[in-house]
This record gives sequence, C-alpha cells and structure tokens, in this order.
Amino acid sequence: MNNSRNKDFEFDKETIERNCEDFYSLYNGIRGEVHDMCERKKAHTREVAKNCRMIAEKMGLGEYDCDLAWVIGMLHDFARFGQAVRTHSFVDNERFDHAKLGARLLFTHHLADDIIPGYDRICETDRLVMEKAVYHHSDYSLPEDLSERESLFSRIIRDADKLDIFRVVVINGPERIYGCSLEELLKTDISPEIEKAFYEHRPADYRERVTKADFLMAHIALFFGLEETISRQRAKEQGYLGKMMDIEFAVPSVQKKYLGMKEQILKR
Repeated sequence: MNNSRNKDFEFDKETIERNCEDFYSLYNGIRGEVHDMCERKKAHTREVAKNCRMIAEKMGLGEYDCDLAWVIGMLHDFARFGQAVRTHSFVDNERFDHAKLGARLLFTHHLADDIIPGYDRICETDRLVMEKAVYHHSDYSLPEDLSERESLFSRIIRDADKLDIFRVVVINGPERIYGCSLEELLKTDISPEIEKAFYEHRPADYRERVTKADFLMAHIALFFGLEETISRQRAKEQGYLGKMMDIEFAVPSVQKKYLGMKEQILKR
C-alpha cells in the first residue's frame, strides 16, 4: 500500500534519529532509578522501530510505507520519559496516559515538526496516520472508526510494541519489571480473570491484575493481541516468549492451572 501523494517524499531517517537523541538528551542529567528507566525506554524505542519496519517489509509494503512505520515506532513512546520523571513508573492511569499525551506533544503541540525534517510536506492523510497510530498504540483494542490506512499502521505499531515487551521482560528480569524476585512471583496465585483471558484467546485487561503472577501472565497474554501472522511467527522465533513461559509455580494447583493456560499459547 503506497501513498502516491507522497511518492517523492523521503524520510531523513538519520536526522530523525539524531533529533530523537537530542530529545532524549533532555533527560541525561537524571540519575538513579529514573535514569535507568529512561535508558531502557530508549532501547525499547529503537527495537520497536526496527520491529515496525520488519513487519511492514514482511507485509510487502513499499519503501515509503516501511519508513513511515519505522518513524511511528520512533515516536510512539515520547511521553514515557516525562512519565518516568514525574511518577517513577510506567503504569498508566486516568491522569497519565502515555500514548494520548505523546500524541498531543507530537501533533497538537508540534514537536513532530522538530523531529521530522519536511514534516509539513507530508500529506495530511499520513500526518493523521502517525497521530492516530501513536494515540491508539496502547489501547486495549482499536476503535472501529479508523480508516483502512490508519488501522494498518496502528496494527503494525501495536504488534511491534508487544514483540519488544517480550524482550524487555526477559532481559530486565522480574526484579526490575515486577519489583520482586522470580522465586517470589512463582509463590503467588493466578487470578481467575487473567486465567479466563487465556481460554478466550485475548489479551488480559491490565486493570484486572492482582498478584505478581498476574503481571507476568498479562505480559504473556499479549501474544493473543498480535494481529499479523508475521508477528505471531516472530514472537515464537525470537525466543523471548518461550523463556517467559519456561517457569514452574511453587504450588502444584497453580502450576496445573498455568500449564492449561500455556497450552492455549502453544496451540495458536
């Protein structure tokens, strides 16, 4: 799906990367836990952008659209840095929704103009595609009123984001991600609503997490939210999802419950 209205426009990816680094540098003076959170978010952003381009290429999209997908990946978490400083957390709530705030910073307050050279030469259709994709990337489900093109790029960024969350969980470990050791996590139970999500083959609602095990299970259940075939294949090939599921709960009844849930992933 190429956008003929922008057939002569090329994203200056090198400058976009440099401008993103300039934005990140605003947080370089921060130390301690928040500094670590910002560094992890930088790495996550780059990996998500790579995933976006990979998915777009595998879907057979043209060069402009593959670059557009990459740019959306680079922009998707801009508000996370301020969130880390303000709340010392990456947990969204009614007062701080990082996707919605990021979209406002970029497209209402015109930060995108400073990040993307020639932004004003991108057609209105694709400026809206970028805004909608960033705005909706962490929604539980996409709204039905998106255009075909808005839906396409929203699905790409959402899949790319989920794929890297698997990496983030494995690389950083439960201490950083969940605030407890794996041993402690595996002593807790899995809540019924989280278990239900696996049997309904859907992502778990983060608001229904109660125990530490629920947090891990909700991340594993992101697999059910991967919409593109290539994304589901990639999730299994990259190995992080398998490592997340290679666990054994301390209580036999919880382990039995978990094995039934795990089977729902394996059969997909």
